[in-house]
Amino acid sequence: MSAHKRRALALSVLLLTGAAGIAIACGPDFPWQLLNRREVTLAETPANPFAWEAAHLVPAPTDTMKAVENRWATDDTRAKLRIDAETTGLSPEAASLISAMRAAGDGDKAYALGEKLPAAVRLYTAAAVDYQAGRLDQAAARFQAVLDLPAAEASPRAVWAAYMLGRVAAQRDQADAAAAAFAKARSLAQGGAPDPLGLGVASLGEEARVRLAQAGLSLVTTAETDDDTVAGSLPATLRLEATGPLNVPALAEAVALYAQQAAHGSYLGVASLNIIANHLLGSDDLLDATVTDSLLQQLLAVHVLAFEDDRRRLHVLHTANDPAPYTPHLVWLSSALHMAHIGEPDGPVPAAADRLAALAYRRGDYEAAARLAAMKPGPLSSWVQAKLALQRGDLAQAAKFYAEAAAAFPATGDGPQGSALPVAERNRALGESSVVALARGEYVAALDQLMPVADTYWGDVVHIAERVLTVDELKAYVDAKVPASVVANWTQHVDNKQWPNTLLDTMGVGYKYDEEADRLRYQGAPLALRSLLARRLMRAGRGKEALAYYHNPAVAKDARAYLDALDTAGSAWWGASRARAWFQAAQLTRTKGMEIMGTEGVPDEAALQGAYDVGIGQATLPPGGAPYVTDGERKRFADSAPQPDQRFHYRFIATDAAEHAADQLPHTSQAYAATLCWAVNYATDQMIGTWTDDPGTIQDPYWQSVVRRIIERDKQAKGRAAALYDRYIKTGPHQPWANHFGHACPAPDFDAAAKEWWQAPARQAHRWIRQNHPKALAGGAAVLAVLAAGTALLLVRRRRAPKNVS
Repeated sequence: MSAHKRRALALSVLLLTGAAGIAIACGPDFPWQLLNRREVTLAETPANPFAWEAAHLVPAPTDTMKAVENRWATDDTRAKLRIDAETTGLSPEAASLISAMRAAGDGDKAYALGEKLPAAVRLYTAAAVDYQAGRLDQAAARFQAVLDLPAAEASPRAVWAAYMLGRVAAQRDQADAAAAAFAKARSLAQGGAPDPLGLGVASLGEEARVRLAQAGLSLVTTAETDDDTVAGSLPATLRLEATGPLNVPALAEAVALYAQQAAHGSYLGVASLNIIANHLLGSDDLLDATVTDSLLQQLLAVHVLAFEDDRRRLHVLHTANDPAPYTPHLVWLSSALHMAHIGEPDGPVPAAADRLAALAYRRGDYEAAARLAAMKPGPLSSWVQAKLALQRGDLAQAAKFYAEAAAAFPATGDGPQGSALPVAERNRALGESSVVALARGEYVAALDQLMPVADTYWGDVVHIAERVLTVDELKAYVDAKVPASVVANWTQHVDNKQWPNTLLDTMGVGYKYDEEADRLRYQGAPLALRSLLARRLMRAGRGKEALAYYHNPAVAKDARAYLDALDTAGSAWWGASRARAWFQAAQLTRTKGMEIMGTEGVPDEAALQGAYDVGIGQATLPPGGAPYVTDGERKRFADSAPQPDQRFHYRFIATDAAEHAADQLPHTSQAYAATLCWAVNYATDQMIGTWTDDPGTIQDPYWQSVVRRIIERDKQAKGRAAALYDRYIKTGPHQPWANHFGHACPAPDFDAAAKEWWQAPARQAHRWIRQNHPKALAGGAAVLAVLAAGTALLLVRRRRAPKNVS
């Protein structure tokens, strides 16, 4: 079989730390969501990050050895680490002696200078000087002399000396001696000898390199590097090159050693395994020779799963200008597995059946995926079977397999090395089970399944809690699962110094970057869910019930003041009192509306402090007929929309409340003009503004629709502000501050307005008399004449009345 054309794959830190999903990224600075494109989310292949898989190829270590590495270290930082390690616990004089010995350039001279140092330190430092000078015989003799000291005396440098004896032997091509020395270094470190440089773990990589040479492979540097190198001896540009026939057992032994190194937290171990897998995947012959070895088979499977791309199979997220990258390793590995009959009914049972099941699912061989998943029960296999059920359209069976996968958490599902899935992928599996529940119309269950992973998928929690569940369903859920006692002592806040770009919500919690998972995580979901319910209740006109769910006492106080204002506005006897209450409600709505009644997701985005009008939750649902979206969800989504369904919807409510205040006031009052001024101000606040007035100049359809929506909203806001100003011009009194109407508004004088109800008619009568003096005199005389005539007639009638006769 002809060899494949080699395709270089870069050693990328981002790729090593995790394989990014293609369906759940929501947008710039937004957390990941599963509900954006459900059909893609549920079709993606389960896969773990390569770094995690590399650290789980062998059983978890039982010793306490730790890797000491800095992948970005320079010569200076490495030298400082060594100096700090070899002078710790020594006097300043001893540290000076070690420095002088290091500068001597000759082991004998260095040894003479170190007469006052402890024997092990003196011998090791002199040996290190010999080693640097290339005097390997002298260096080896002194390294061995350290180990020959009594154990207590040798301890400070015992691990160091054994490790360096291994390096000397490796340079002399003495493989067995090198392996024995490196094993000695690990034994000493595991026994408690000081190992501040992590040489016990490093010895695994050094011994692995010896085995690589025995396997007929050599590490070759392909380019010069400066600071962009990993710590130690593995530059990021290394690749493997064949130096002889491939010795598969020796290669397997090297991989086992690198896997142990990775299991101890070594980045170098992960990087080395990545280089080996890339090399093997570049050739049919190499794949055919190595795929039958259980450990090498697992390495190849997890590498392809982590780095092969789902996009070509799913036909998403790429265009003619940005085609999905062609990575043929899946095809090549599958061919090698088939040639060896691995996983087939008449062939050997694979060592990584669950991983191979995922590979079969990725390449679309669903029959093989089902067969392989059945060979090794566990969370990953159950996850694959859930995907297969979804392919068949069997939501009930998919839900069953997702439940099986969830039941394996956090119990170990992959033998001694721990769970078959890292935390991020467990969360993904649990999140997908919620998507299935939602597709089955099990709305409360969907929320319940998401809450344990709400820190990762808060946007999906928001969609269900705010737009799918009814208010009563949400309230019952919160009362049962997130009672006040659960969050009473919550004190966790996001450390914005650790991640300056963290988005904080109205409670001081929000999204914090999780460097290990390379994603934003929401902090404080229990608090946020109760607050979300409070604001939903307020929007639904159930404000008194809402008060118990605000976590922040200051927000609860503002909410109570808002409710009191509305109550007074509807019940006060005097118009001025009603106006004052309406205006207080308007002010609270405008200044505290996000906290009191704002939506957690679209359109207010309280979770993002209103920085966007999309990002958390769903702005719209897919068109009718889209998979995994029920008609029930569509109806609930429509019924739960805020009124109006506009960004910062509470600003519209504030405008209405300010105008209601004006409705209660005499048009001649300053308060009437001032409340209308504030109404214009709030209406103007509804405008957003865009960078262009011509959406046709925008090529991207999404942003074109966003700009059109903003332009239309701004047009409506301008119309509302113009109508309110026109009302003032036609009906309100002239005010000296009116030149800045809607921009600089004074406080309404409600006390003066209350007097205006009786003072205004008197002023109008007085003004008419002054302007119509003759008519006023004639009218007054006529009134007096009528009164006089009436009085005279009454007196005459009384005199003529008959007297009573007794």
